[in-house]
Amino acid sequence: MKKFLIFIGIIAVVAIALMATTPDKQQHQEAIKSVFVSAVNAELRENHIDGAVGSIATAAAITGIDAFLNHSLIIRDHRFFNIGVIDYEGEFQMISVGAFNHVWTLNEDQARQIIKQKMKTLAL
Repeated sequence: MKKFLIFIGIIAVVAIALMATTPDKQQHQEAIKSVFVSAVNAELRENHIDGAVGSIATAAAITGIDAFLNHSLIIRDHRFFNIGVIDYEGEFQMISVGAFNHVWTLNEDQARQIIKQKMKTLAL
């Protein structure tokens, strides 16, 4: 019985810690933005766009990413964690998960694929 009570106590402490440390929308935005900025910079390097043009493109990308996330990022709060989804043309896509005051998000390769896909739809 004593082991069971210790187990229940540990579970309760972890649950309380999870509830107290779910990240907010700003933390999700910063994590997602850093991944997308890295992906944009990698695309620019791959296409040999650097110097002043690369700096202007990066600044424009950061502004666009901020505006897009402010408008389209939705944080769905659950009791012990939260999920960040983006709404793009009526399509919802999970993009981040937050727990223990940390945000896990897609990696740079996935972000590059999303950027390439969205650029193709804009070019058409």
